[in-house]
Amino acid sequence: MKSLINTVSTLTILTVLLILSACASVDYSQEKVFPEANPDQALIYFYRTPGFIGSTYRFQVSEGKQVVGAMAQDSYFYVFVSPGKHTYIVDDRNEEQGSSITLDVQAGKIYYVRVDVEYEVLGGKPIFTEVSKEEAMKLLPSRKYVVPAKVNPSAYNVHAEQ
Repeated sequence: MKSLINTVSTLTILTVLLILSACASVDYSQEKVFPEANPDQALIYFYRTPGFIGSTYRFQVSEGKQVVGAMAQDSYFYVFVSPGKHTYIVDDRNEEQGSSITLDVQAGKIYYVRVDVEYEVLGGKPIFTEVSKEEAMKLLPSRKYVVPAKVNPSAYNVHAEQ
């Protein structure tokens, strides 16, 4: 019986630690920031949809080995990029659950990527979907802007602000 209590206690502590680690800090701005595309670069907005499933799940979005932003419930970030093909992946704790999207972007244009979280046994699986401006504007203005971390490029809330 004592062994069972120790096992349950250990599992409870591990569960709490797992939940707290999934709630890693993401810094939000009090202001919403919606820049326009530059003439020589494309602008890509990534925004996360609301919902209970995966609501505590936070993850990084990377291009190659460079973190470009972080996603938390009801959030968004943006990145300026050069024209051409860009592949973004979810940089999470379980790479097998990751997702990716490749966009072929043009200078001066704006692109929108909706990020939904699909529930799986080991946590949430982010799903990237390119959407139209009209579709994005249904939710994007009500999301919280994730502030870029300028000091620590490996931080959870980085994006390439230019």
